[in-house]
Amino acid sequence: LLGRSMEKYGVTAERMKYVSYPKTTSVYGNRKVIDRMLLRMMKEGKEKFLPIVTGHQGEPGAMLTRLARGETPYQLAKGDKVIFSAGIIPNPMNHGNRAAIEQGLRGAGARIFPDLHVSGHAYREDHREFVGLLHPQHIIPAHGDLKMTASYAQFAHELGYTLNSDVHLMMNGQRLRLT
Repeated sequence: LLGRSMEKYGVTAERMKYVSYPKTTSVYGNRKVIDRMLLRMMKEGKEKFLPIVTGHQGEPGAMLTRLARGETPYQLAKGDKVIFSAGIIPNPMNHGNRAAIEQGLRGAGARIFPDLHVSGHAYREDHREFVGLLHPQHIIPAHGDLKMTASYAQFAHELGYTLNSDVHLMMNGQRLRLT
């Protein structure tokens, strides 16, 4: 497991007993230590390792971005496989960053397998069931831009809720007094 956040969350998950890694698993977050490990992979043979790295959104400085740009001792080659096990968080910057790293990966000859992902978010019917079980007095859509929260408000309307009565579209920093 390679990358700062991979180390942070991977080690924490193991410490809290949410996951148990095989003895052959190594976790590295420090850039210099990661580069030494990547050099070792190149020397011993890439086929003996399965690097799991940070950067599926194309974040600058993340491991996958560095690999795509050729900024590490690990050299991608024709036939190497890159699997994206998380979808793109929908915003223009992420789409642009992801496109750039995919271009770099393909340019190095890697085969890309995108969208091998199971969402951590519930589907529409799951939300319908959830709201039906809870029968909330108020719904405040959160986590997303206005288009996303407005879509959820429309969904709540389909369930019998009314905008500005028991469905509230809020912006960061706004307050709502419920009486």
